[in-house]
Amino acid sequence: MTVVTHNGRVTTKERVSIVTVTPNQAKKWLEGNVDNRNLREARVLQLAQVLQRDEWELTGDALVFDEDDTLLNGQHRLTAVVVADVPARFLVLRGVPAKTQEVMDQGLARTLGDQLQRRGVPYYTYVSSALFWLHRLEYSEVSSVAHYAEPTMRPSFRQLLKLYEENLDLAEEAAKIGRHVSNLKVRAGATLAIYHRLRRIEDDNIDGEVDIFFEKWLTGEGLKATDPIYRLREWTLDDAAKRHTKGRAPDYRFVAYVITAWNKWRDGESIRQLKWVYSPTTRQAWPVPH
Repeated sequence: MTVVTHNGRVTTKERVSIVTVTPNQAKKWLEGNVDNRNLREARVLQLAQVLQRDEWELTGDALVFDEDDTLLNGQHRLTAVVVADVPARFLVLRGVPAKTQEVMDQGLARTLGDQLQRRGVPYYTYVSSALFWLHRLEYSEVSSVAHYAEPTMRPSFRQLLKLYEENLDLAEEAAKIGRHVSNLKVRAGATLAIYHRLRRIEDDNIDGEVDIFFEKWLTGEGLKATDPIYRLREWTLDDAAKRHTKGRAPDYRFVAYVITAWNKWRDGESIRQLKWVYSPTTRQAWPVPH
């Protein structure tokens, strides 16, 4: 709020500071939280884990209080401080009109793709999606299930950026799956993650085998009807035809089918149908590429 004094000077009632907020201080400030959004527990737990992993960073996203010192913005972050029992530094803005809460949180959130683009990473949209899938593949291979057991198990931006630093060749590999995205209409990020994961199999000839598998999947040349790659290609094309409807398979099933086809192709199996069952009544273990 701007105030013009008797001598013509302009002052403001808003005050900005940087504060290290302790769990006890967070509790006190939350007591004045009378008109905020419903608390999303999963979001709180996710932020608490960030604090406990020492990944918290001071940003321009402020804790906001009105003229009466009522908390307008920041309940999830403050609750996370309490839950994690870890202090954190915040930008704190006080003295804003209460009505400003009506226009908070309307900006576009920065995505992982935005962060990679700032770093000059080529194919950053492919790579950002692939990073989520690489994390999920690692989880599924250990747990044998298709989905995270809890939302808090999903990776943070910091974890995904660290994962990128450990897999810098993703951007180079992204160029190799562009034709699959264009011609077969496959999921770009998931396909890139699969390509990258298969190349991590311990075998001196694995790079060549992966390239053969992907090339045959793309072209269909020289395939018999009982070839696992043929069955994958037919399923992929049928699935792609449904991409503008509700009939398309979920991403996790696409990933599982590709890995299943890879395993059967590498084992020299002939199949009549590509199959991996994951339903409320029957759940096969998540396929681990070999």
